This record gives sequence, structure tokens and C-alpha cells, in this order.
Amino acid sequence: MSEPVEHVILTGDAETVKRESRRRTRRSFVVGGLAAAAGYGAVRWIDSSPDDHRLQSSLRKNLAFNADVNRMVFDERGLAPTYDVSQSRPLRLNGTVGLEQALMGSAWRLQVVGVANAESSPLYAKDVTAWEYKYGGGVTPMEADHDLKQAPGNGDVSKTGAKTTVLNPSGAVNSAAGDAIAARFEALAKQMTTKRYEGKAEAGASKSGLDIGTPGLLLSMDDLMKLPRVEQVTEFKCIEGWSSVTHWGGVRLRDFLERYPPAKVNGREPRYVYMETPDGDYYCGYDLAVARHPQSLLVTEMAGQPLAQEHGAPLRLYTPLKYGYKQIKRIGLIAYTDSKPDDYWTKLGYDWYAGL
Repeated sequence: MSEPVEHVILTGDAETVKRESRRRTRRSFVVGGLAAAAGYGAVRWIDSSPDDHRLQSSLRKNLAFNADVNRMVFDERGLAPTYDVSQSRPLRLNGTVGLEQALMGSAWRLQVVGVANAESSPLYAKDVTAWEYKYGGGVTPMEADHDLKQAPGNGDVSKTGAKTTVLNPSGAVNSAAGDAIAARFEALAKQMTTKRYEGKAEAGASKSGLDIGTPGLLLSMDDLMKLPRVEQVTEFKCIEGWSSVTHWGGVRLRDFLERYPPAKVNGREPRYVYMETPDGDYYCGYDLAVARHPQSLLVTEMAGQPLAQEHGAPLRLYTPLKYGYKQIKRIGLIAYTDSKPDDYWTKLGYDWYAGL
């Protein structure tokens, strides 16, 4: 027969326990209060810091710090996974700044500025900004897209190169009135600024836009296609959270750099590449290392077909190192520069680096 178990409850001095409890409660309250005050102060400090392109400067500095860490760790050298063509699908339509009007392919030229020994090239132009792009009505999307604007209706005014086509209520074109209006606007623009009359989208004109009279090269699509043609199937990633495995075709940006190398700055290569649309509405800046990445492409085809207008015909950028908002469509200018270029979405609060 087992012996009964005696339960013994050990208790300390009641006053000692109460004293320790009060001490710990006071300390927790003080620590909690200080933490709350520090958090509130930090939020107030961030909120009251100067604005830097629609973002508090303290947060902008944090983005710059993250970019420096990414550059140090990855050095723009990582290769994106490649896929079989059977795994690719049409790229979703998204983002239409600078694409509202259909660009006439025969009137397209790629302006290239900052090229070494440009004057000796048969493609040299004393003023690349004088090139006149021509447009023909609105872009008609192949599929529904929440962000794509339709062709202008009767009574609208649409830009057609350096001219303006005015549609009267009956739909007839009054070209004489359009020419007169265009001439007046351009004359006023040249009086107000040395830069081209451009940048009418939300972020405004680019500070990196060209001055009128800037020399450089003017390349046709035939000139561009003399470079080695490549294809790749890689993933496009949007900062909105979606992605798409896409079949790309075109030329490597690094091959372009070798054919049209940047002029040296103080004995070295410039640090950046700047691109913008023909109308200057959309623009992006990149580190030169991004341009030299083996998977960065100047795209002329998608899914085995020539680029559609809504996807940036005749030329757009693709690089697996960056989110979609850096994949500029309808490139009209490539400029080498040693100054950090302006960037459309950075001016609206996003990260300039945009690294994945």
C-alpha cells in the first residue's frame, strides 16, 4: 500500500513579492512610455522631413541606402532564369505614358547622344532634337487595358510630330489652323526654355532632357538591326505584384554600347545611361552596369512578332534586373551621362534603383 503524498506549497514573504511586482510594473510602464514616445517622435521627424520627389527625404535616403547595399551584394551581375518558349505568354498591357498616339515607323529615329567620335560617323547630326516624329491617330489596344487611352474623338487636339492636327466638330481636318497653332506654341516654347517643348505627363518635363541644338547620331531601325539578333524567354516583373514569362527578341544593349561606345569623361566611362520617349513624356535612368548586363535587351519583337504600338513599338527596353516601371517603351533617345539622370516614377515617389 503506497504512502499518501504530502503536497507542500512554498510561499515567499508576501511583502517581498508585492515590492518586486510594483518595481517591475513601474519599470515596464516607464520603458513602454519611452518606447512609445520615441516611436511618435520618429514618425513626426519622418513626416516633417523635407519632400524629395513626393517622398520624405529620410525615406528617400533609406531607399538610397538599400540601393547601395544591393549594388555591393549583387553588383548587377545576377542572371535571370530562362524558360522554354512553350512556357511564355502574352505580356499584359500596363503603363501608357508616351504611347497615346500611334507613331509612324518610317518617321522614327533613335537619337544617341554622348557617343565617342560621333562627328566621324555617317549617322552624325548637328542637332538630333530637330528630328520630327510623326503620329497618326490614337493607339488601338489589342486587348482591354485599364490604363490605355483611346484614340481622340471629334473636337480633340492631337499632336502630330511638330504639327498639331485640329479636328472640327464634323471630323474634318483643318491643317492650316493646326500648323499656325503649332508654330505659335513652338515659338513660345523656344523663348521660354532652351529645351524641347515636352514633358506634359504627370511627372512633368525631365531635367535630363536635351537642349535644342544637341549633336549626336540618328539611327534608323535598319542601322539598329545590323547588330546581332538575340532571343530569350525570361520573366517580366511588375511592382504591382504580377509577373509574366515572356518571349523577347531584339539586340543586346551591351552590343549597342560596343557599336556606339560612350565618350570618356575625365578619362573614364560615364556612369549612367538615360532614355526617353520621342515626346519626352516618359524617361528613365540606369547605371551603365545595367546596360552591360547580358540579358538587357533593346526589344523589337515579342512572342515572335514585331512589337505592337501599345507595347512600345518600334523599340523598348527589357532588363531582368529591374521592375517593370524601368522597362521604358517606345525609346526615342539614348544618352550617356555622368550625372544621375532624371526618372519619371522617381519624381512620383518611387525608387530610382528599382532593383529586384
